[in-house]
Amino acid sequence: MRVFDIGAKDGPQEASDRILTIPNALSLARLLVLPLIYLDLVDGRLVRAFVLLVVFAATDWLDGYLARRLDQISRVGTLLDPISDRALFLVVGFGFVLSGLLPLWALVVILIRDVAVLLVGGVLLLRGASTPAVTKIGKAATFGLMWAFPTFLLAGIVGDGAADPQPLLQGLGWLFYGVSTVLYYVSAGQYAVEVLRSSR
Repeated sequence: MRVFDIGAKDGPQEASDRILTIPNALSLARLLVLPLIYLDLVDGRLVRAFVLLVVFAATDWLDGYLARRLDQISRVGTLLDPISDRALFLVVGFGFVLSGLLPLWALVVILIRDVAVLLVGGVLLLRGASTPAVTKIGKAATFGLMWAFPTFLLAGIVGDGAADPQPLLQGLGWLFYGVSTVLYYVSAGQYAVEVLRSSR
């Protein structure tokens, strides 16, 4: 099993057992930065939290691009990437709620979907179903939600914090949130159908 690789542009694009790759390092770095973003949010350091969130979102795209470009698609990476996304919604989401930038119900709506997918999907996988591939709708939903957070945060920075966010930016944040949440649930339905078919 190869555990280290700096990559190559040519070659097969199949998932390997490699662990120490550039995309995996980026995914791990995103996980490690989440506590810093949370602390910045609850302590009122909104500008630094915003910068870290933008970097987080940008590297989410970058690690996927590098995995394909450098032929570093790995089984570990296919797990780390969605884990870092779900961890963002959980950890940073609570930071937004505690700082007053996001109502609790908005976070709960996201988490209900993730918990349902985890529980139902886990049971079906134990019964022999195959792991579903990520859909385009699922990618679009995650992308939109990931940018909704920094948009809400920017509204607080430009305005007067959580007490009086800038209206236009806050509206844009809710637009990102609303459309992406609908797509998030649609993608959950897609995954459920695919897993059910594979379990028959």
